[in-house]
Amino acid sequence: MKPNVLVVKIEKDRCIGCGACAGTCPVNVLIMKFNDSGLYEPYESPGCLKKCSICLKVCPFYEKDLLESKISKDLYNTKNSYKEIGNFTNTYEFFIKDESSRIESASGGAGYYILSELLNQKKVDKIIAVEPNNNPEMLFKMSVFDNISDLKKSKKSAYYPVNMEDVLKYIIKNDFSYAITALPCFAKAIRLAQKTNPKIRKRLKFVIGLVCGQLKSKKFTQTLADLNFKTHKKLKHIDFRYKIKERPSSNFAFKFTSTDGQMYIDDWLSVSNRKTSPDTFWSSRAFTPLSCNNCNDTFALCADVVLMDAWLPKFTKDWRGHSLIISRNQEIEDILKNIDDDLVHCKIYDYKQVYASQKMVVNAKNKYFNNKLDYITKARLQLQKNSNKDYDNFFKHLDEYCKKNSIYRISILPIRIIKKIIREIKARL
Repeated sequence: MKPNVLVVKIEKDRCIGCGACAGTCPVNVLIMKFNDSGLYEPYESPGCLKKCSICLKVCPFYEKDLLESKISKDLYNTKNSYKEIGNFTNTYEFFIKDESSRIESASGGAGYYILSELLNQKKVDKIIAVEPNNNPEMLFKMSVFDNISDLKKSKKSAYYPVNMEDVLKYIIKNDFSYAITALPCFAKAIRLAQKTNPKIRKRLKFVIGLVCGQLKSKKFTQTLADLNFKTHKKLKHIDFRYKIKERPSSNFAFKFTSTDGQMYIDDWLSVSNRKTSPDTFWSSRAFTPLSCNNCNDTFALCADVVLMDAWLPKFTKDWRGHSLIISRNQEIEDILKNIDDDLVHCKIYDYKQVYASQKMVVNAKNKYFNNKLDYITKARLQLQKNSNKDYDNFFKHLDEYCKKNSIYRISILPIRIIKKIIREIKARL
């Protein structure tokens, strides 16, 4: 059998479901569908060309030695470079000053602002980003926007699988200029697609990267919803970043809305129901694709600009949210330098602190990528596998993980106390 993306990637649990293969297949024999784990993967129909290897060339996890850092160095000849941040021009702290717009956004609203300016300044004709879909079987999708009013639909975070099949096909068929938002693995796939397809290379002008620690399957969302509604309900919408007034920005909530109109708000750091809170589901790696273990790119090295939450004590005290930005592209750098101070707070911020805001994510990704696992990361890896391969027994596996996690938390309690004291001291300096 000729090696293709199905044999090489899916059977080895290395498919992330980005859809680059299906979006660039010259004979359209690949289509993205949800698998039993609630993740996208390509399915093949007859007609694959025997000598074609495009699906492999655009796959972000096919060539293990083709690291994001190598692609990034070829793309960005900038004056600065630092650890996993890679090459960059400047780093910023950011928030939109209009309070209602800021609260409606993920973090401080940097993504919506930059994308809006790309449209306003006619640097692109269209924006590709994720929006709610109001479909219980597919709650979010990647869409094409050509006006700022509709672009507002993409302001929130989406911890939910999407894929690029349809939007890449749209780019190939429609001669416009585009900017696209992308997680690190998607950004890498885009750069690989640009090498194989001249239309994507010419038309896709900007890649707006998002910091990522891990993806989640659709079962992550549905299982949390079922726990809160106490029964299975079809979801119409979920707000993954429901901000709670006067609480730390890191203590947000999930707001579920079912198709029959019921709503439930699940606190991210629920104390009363800790074991089945979003925080436990997230940190335990439950419902995380196994392919995430093959990625150690936190800061979207293949993207022109990178956006993230400001997870530092200086910023998390403000419930409305702050963004941190890494700029690598001169045109986007010009947007940030010529910003309207009456509308936006945007100031150069220490790049080492930008790195520090995501250091825990960096360390975790490196552990899984390099297979250097300690007691608790081994337990998380096991729950990750069980949640994807043996969902019927998920809560049994979750109980086993929580017991191991309790032992671990007790063992490191003195270290955590010392680190917290050090953080508080640094925050006051």
